[in-house]
Amino acid sequence: MMPRKIFVLCLMLLSVLVLTRTGFADNTILLRAATPRPATSTEAVVLNNFKELVEKRTRGQIKVDVYTDGALGDDEQLIKGLQRGTVDLATCASFKYAAYVPDFTMLEVPFLFYSADHLRKILGGKLGGVLAEQAMLIRRDTVLGYVVGSPQNVISAKAIPNLTRVQSLRFRMMLLPTHRQVWARLGMLPVTMAYSELRIGLQVSLVDLAEASFSEFKQMRLYETAKYILQTEHYFPVSPLLVSKIAWDKIPRSYQALLRECAREAIDAGTSYTSLTNSEAARELTSKYWVRISEFGFADKKACRTKVAPEHKRIFASFGLEAVLAEIDQTFDQYEPIPEDEEGNLVVR
Repeated sequence: MMPRKIFVLCLMLLSVLVLTRTGFADNTILLRAATPRPATSTEAVVLNNFKELVEKRTRGQIKVDVYTDGALGDDEQLIKGLQRGTVDLATCASFKYAAYVPDFTMLEVPFLFYSADHLRKILGGKLGGVLAEQAMLIRRDTVLGYVVGSPQNVISAKAIPNLTRVQSLRFRMMLLPTHRQVWARLGMLPVTMAYSELRIGLQVSLVDLAEASFSEFKQMRLYETAKYILQTEHYFPVSPLLVSKIAWDKIPRSYQALLRECAREAIDAGTSYTSLTNSEAARELTSKYWVRISEFGFADKKACRTKVAPEHKRIFASFGLEAVLAEIDQTFDQYEPIPEDEEGNLVVR
């Protein structure tokens, strides 16, 4: 009987050693984080920074594997994967997430925010809180933060007219109801065209205007047919950083606050990256490809915003969040520059 007991004890000891060596006996938590965007995108930068921060500050107790370029699926597949357990963290386009949590539609409205800083300020307040609450209520997803991408600008092969005075210009826009309704108030006619065909469409005048970020404009070589960019920054793509309920419940409470802090820092790093790449792309477009980038100041944005205000009010009223819109309007006005006299002194109004 003694040899049998020794054999069993040895077998148990060997099993413990094997499990420990392969990482299954410890309390390591592995999180799969994914984005459908490429490895050079802001979303990928955020996820990789998040991975580095989390693994360092938990001393390897939580590990994060990052998948980019749609390796685990597109936006919709990742959203579904959060509930199916095939992915633990994900970024996705807010307009895709709005199909499941309708309140996220409010992030898709053009001419709502003055700048990326304005948008981030609002997301750090009541609007961001409301969206996080709805994500938890409807899908049990935890929102760790909001990734703001490069702003969209108006582009054309010809000089771009005053946007508040145009009529019936053919505009290749995002085919979302909110975008159609807002641009219709500015006299635009929506044109359906694949993004891959946009360069030729601008060249042969199938479209008068389109929209793109500086980076997209450069990557798609739109400068070959379009030499004019009006820096409207009328729309800022937002991707919520989401954690599934399955994954969040596996994370000890002592680490949950730490993960939120890591997400904030990772998103800040993504913000700096976006600003840098945006500036570099704009500089290259003007210096190398002779693209004319025109400013779109506060008065221009305010004029467009006033014209489309009924759509803003209708959308926010549909969610019962008129107070949030009022906060956005008030903070928008704070970006109005203070006038100066001929000697450069600020004029007190």
